[in-house]
Amino acid sequence: MFCTTCGGETPNDSRFCRMCGDSYLVAPTAGGAGGRRAGSVTFHLSRVAFVVAGVLLLVGAGYYYYAHSMSHTRRNEHAANLYDRLTKKQHNIPVSGEAVTINQLGYSYFKLDVPAKASSVMLKGSFIASGGLGNTIEAFIFSETDYVNWQNRHAATPFYTSGRVTMGAIDLELPVGAGSYYLVFNNKFSVQDQKTVRVDAALTYYQ
Repeated sequence: MFCTTCGGETPNDSRFCRMCGDSYLVAPTAGGAGGRRAGSVTFHLSRVAFVVAGVLLLVGAGYYYYAHSMSHTRRNEHAANLYDRLTKKQHNIPVSGEAVTINQLGYSYFKLDVPAKASSVMLKGSFIASGGLGNTIEAFIFSETDYVNWQNRHAATPFYTSGRVTMGAIDLELPVGAGSYYLVFNNKFSVQDQKTVRVDAALTYYQ
């Protein structure tokens, strides 16, 4: 008999291989079937191992490509900001530090003008509302086109919307280049109460 594990020959009446101790023995045949069967099993296992290794290699390569791409994107963003800091002048435009009163069913806005060739344009800050039930206000940031549409009750897509809140934070990157934007505080949903809003924010860009 032949052992299918190590291929060693063992007497026919043995229950275990004398070479490796395996109990799976195959009796020899005229055509060497035992040897062929052992070879077939070994070949099958090798093929499965090869397929598994190939799949793991593909998964690893995909993960490396994704991680490398994300890292490259972050490096490009950092390089752009660093380039602005080294080659351009930073401009810091305060939005407001005074309280603004907004009548019931009304709104108020701040216009933000960004000049040509401006880059790394950011609007950062916070606001707080008081007065009336819930002390709530609604804030938007619109482009000039969307602001006109919103005024006329047409469809408009804001860059930022706060929902109805008492306090809110703004940390928004605006498009590069010239443009006018509107920071709007909306009290149209209130039919009785005036609201007072205090804004502490700034528009910054490099030019």
